[in-house]
Amino acid sequence: MDSPVVLKIKQGADVNKIMSTLNGWNDITAYTSNDEKELLLKGSVEKVKRQIGLFRILLTIISAIIMALILYTLTLDKIHSIALLKLIGASNWIILKLILQEAFILGISGYCIAYLLGTKIFPKFPRRVILSDNDLINLAVIVCFISVISSFLGIWKALKVEPNEALN
Repeated sequence: MDSPVVLKIKQGADVNKIMSTLNGWNDITAYTSNDEKELLLKGSVEKVKRQIGLFRILLTIISAIIMALILYTLTLDKIHSIALLKLIGASNWIILKLILQEAFILGISGYCIAYLLGTKIFPKFPRRVILSDNDLINLAVIVCFISVISSFLGIWKALKVEPNEALN
């Protein structure tokens, strides 16, 4: 059975000499405080951290796909209106801005709902969840990026619409 022993070393003592003496014994492995932290972080915590990272990546990709499909469907519903805008002389830039605005509204709405739900739910988690302001800002930037990327499919469809489709 392994038993940990904690040593407090006096100020000015040679830590390297003490570590080498202890590590010279067959049944002892000596670690400094920093070594212990490193072992903990590289052990089970690192594995869980990688799993959560993979989960985050998958959720980000899936949410981008869902958002792209929603924006594409919303664009399909407005094909006649887009064709009418082109018929009266609206530029592609105007149509592009309309779809991007729709994407940003969808993304910002989702972010706000998630933030409000998160502030209500996080205190009830069995483990403490810490979200810093930096995390929230990074998430907002990621949401904006996903909004732009997700709108490409809808923009592509809208730019392919011919003005004469408004007359059908």
